[in-house]
Formats: sequence, structure tokens, C-alpha cells
Amino acid sequence: MIVNKNYYFIFTLFLLVFLLNFTIFHQNSAIYAIDDGYFTVVPEDYFDLEDDGQETTSSTEQLEETTSSNEKKYEKLTNSLSEENYSNDINFIAAGDWNCNTETEKTIKKMTKLEPELILGLGDYTFENISPQCWFDISEPINNKMKIAIGNHDLDYQSSYHQLLEHYNLQESYYSFNFHNIHFLAISSEHPFEEGSKQYEFIKNDLEESLQDPSILWRIVFMHKPMYTSATFDEKDSEELRDTFHELFETYKIDLVLSGHTQYYQRSLPLSYNHDNPTYPVVNNKYSNKDGVIFVTAGTAGDDLHDIAYSLPYYVIQQGQFGFLNFDLTNNGQTLISIFYDTDDTNILDKFVISKDITGKKTFSEENSEQYENNNYFFTTHDEKSEISKKNNQLF
Repeated sequence: MIVNKNYYFIFTLFLLVFLLNFTIFHQNSAIYAIDDGYFTVVPEDYFDLEDDGQETTSSTEQLEETTSSNEKKYEKLTNSLSEENYSNDINFIAAGDWNCNTETEKTIKKMTKLEPELILGLGDYTFENISPQCWFDISEPINNKMKIAIGNHDLDYQSSYHQLLEHYNLQESYYSFNFHNIHFLAISSEHPFEEGSKQYEFIKNDLEESLQDPSILWRIVFMHKPMYTSATFDEKDSEELRDTFHELFETYKIDLVLSGHTQYYQRSLPLSYNHDNPTYPVVNNKYSNKDGVIFVTAGTAGDDLHDIAYSLPYYVIQQGQFGFLNFDLTNNGQTLISIFYDTDDTNILDKFVISKDITGKKTFSEENSEQYENNNYFFTTHDEKSEISKKNNQLF
């Protein structure tokens, strides 16, 4: 009898322990499944919601609400970090074709009001001047913030060209540098860049190294002559740049290519290189991890503006007004906000926003579709372009 009582006691104790552990295990499973997302166990795996008179979809809705709540908490935390670490005080500006006149002075004055940390010069600081001293004088307020690309008029006189290099502490007309989590590459469209050239090898090796740097999220190229142009002059130069670099830039995840030379503002849709017909690139209307490069031309800093000869479907906007591009780096370095400011007033002529997650996947938005709904996009025939070229070539 004593043995039977002990056996009964042990059995009862074992049963209580088993039931207690069973209850704790399932309670924890429910918590982990909803809050942490680490487990595949969800509430309906261990009880039937229909027993309580509820449809199974209510569980999914509850889970989605919980997930949405968590995402909002994460977004709030991210915004808090953004405001603390990447405020709008972190910005840079880009423009080209400056010359040295009253328009140049107005552009620089408006730039300084935004207090940029960096200014990208897209070429042509001198025009028919044997000395760049006028440019050095007029640009003194932004001198210590300038990084330059060389333009064709900067080579009108060799002495002027070498003074520019010396003034900006450049050993070569092509180089690169990092700014926060952005890798910038300055290319000289005025020096040999064909495959196998010294500049080409530098560019390829530099971009390869940038891919190995985990601190770099953005890659931006700036140069003078554009890779895609609607102008009727120097088209051959643009074609050579396009055929040499566009596919390479896609391979090395270039986000933006900034240029001048064409003296008005224009921005493309994200473009991929078209092997079958390079003149007409593949347009990517939706951003994905590696779909296309945006090409922006801003030869608008002060030199006489050009007439817009023609347009093509891959241009989002073309405007013949003086101004410059301002970029704000926000959202903990994961968002670039670009605004083209008109020098003469407070109008925002163009605005687009690109964001990336840590994998490099992009999202995109813009704020000019209604403003330019009457801007007609069309393909111009070769004969039509030739007639326009005859009329305008003397201006360039």
C-alpha cells in the first residue's frame, strides 16, 4: 500500500508539471509569432478560431494590424534618427556653364543662402578669357566648397586650364571623393576616355573599389558634356560618352549622372543602355534594385541659355531658365531630395526624390507631372534635326 501511494503521488506531480509547461509553451509561441516574427507558429496553429464564433480571416487582420503598428513604430524611430543625424543642413548643389557675369553672381548669391556643404561645378568657368581670375573673384563666396569638372571652354587656353587645376588642388582632370555615404566621380569629357585609356582604367577601378566599401550607398558621376542630349551640337561627343560609359555605370550601380554644356535644364527618366539602338535608351518607369540611371543636365549657372531644339520621350522636363540643383541627404542617409531652383524667383521648377533601403532597392517620386502636362514629347527625324542644327550652330 505504501508503494501504491508513492506511485500515485509521483504520477500526479508529473502530470501537473507537464500541463504547466504545455500552457507556458503555447503562450510564448503566440507572442513570438506576432511580435518577433522569428517563428512560423501562428495562433490558428493551436486553436480553432471558429470555436469562438470568429472567421479565420480575423486572425490575419489582427496580425496585419500588429505588423502595421510595428512598422509605424519603426518609421517613427527612423524619422527621429533622420532628424538627429541627417537634417537638411547636409546638402550639396550642382550647376554648370557659369561664365562671369551678373547672372553668375545672382546664382552664387542664391546658392549661399542654402548654406551647402559641397558645390559641384559642371564645367565652363571661363569663356573666351585667357585668365580665370574673374571666375576666382566672383566665386570667392563658394570657393572652399567647390569640386569641379572641366569644361570645353576651360581648355580654350592652356594657361587658364592649368590655373584651374592648381586653384582647386587637382593633379588630374578626373578624380573621385566621398561625401558622407555618397561616392562622387568627376570625369573629364574633354580628355581621352575611350576604353583602354588612362582615364577609363581609373574610372573602372575606382567604381570597382566603391562597390567594396560598405559605407557607400550612393554613386554619382559629374562631368561637363552630357551622355544624352537634345541639343544639335556636339552630338558625336555625347554618343561616344554614352556608348563608353552607360552600360558600365549600370554595372557599378551609378544612381545619377550630372552634366552641363547644354545650357538649359533637363532630367531624364531612369534609363538603361539599349544595345540594339543606343540612340533610344530603354526607359524604366518603375524603380527597382538596378533599373536605370537618371541623367540630369544643368548648364544653367550664368552663361547665355540655349534654345531647346527638340525633345525626346525619356525627358521628364526641359526648361530654359537660370538656376541650380540642390540635393538634401535625409532619412539617415537613405533618401536624396533633389530640387531645381530658379535663380530669379522662389519657384521650384523640378523636384524628385530617390530612397534606398539597406539592400540598395530604390523607390522614386516626383512633383512636376501636373506642372508640365503640356510639354510634348516627340521623336525628331534626322532631317528635322539637321535643319535646326544649321539654324543654331553659330550660337555654340
